Amino acid sequence: MNFKIRLTAKDLYQFSMTHAYNGQSGIFTVICVLVGIMMVFRGTAAGGGMYYAMLGVLMIALFTIVTPLTLYMKAKKQAAGNPMYQNETEYDLQEDGIHVVMGDQTGIIPWNQIFKIRHSRGMYILYTGKQSAFIYPDAALGEQKDEIMNYIYQHVPASTKLPKYAKRS
Repeated sequence: MNFKIRLTAKDLYQFSMTHAYNGQSGIFTVICVLVGIMMVFRGTAAGGGMYYAMLGVLMIALFTIVTPLTLYMKAKKQAAGNPMYQNETEYDLQEDGIHVVMGDQTGIIPWNQIFKIRHSRGMYILYTGKQSAFIYPDAALGEQKDEIMNYIYQHVPASTKLPKYAKRS
């Protein structure tokens, strides 16, 4: 089974947002935004507490505007400047793993190297390490999406963590 994917700045941004706001960092962000909201209310309720209100607004802006904007700018720069994202990457699913062709470079991702598969924000993320993953946007997989992902689910080791709805047969 063969397919091609060209990642865009939008895909990289969605992937970055997923990592920035999931797990412990996501919980920390929610707590900081809630503290910021409480500071705004406390500052406006207490007659002279504008310091608290301004600090609260600053905290809220940092986590809801500045961080996503920074991630978007970084993704846009990465998509424009990295030759890896300029061209399509070809993937060929075979019995021994996923064969990857990027320009003149080739490689194989053995099935046992994939330890987690996640579906988030319209993309499948195949983790091969804590800091490395392959991104398959739903739109790029097109009508083959279910067929491709079912093939992958059947070939990864039983220890691989799959999305909740995924089934091995």
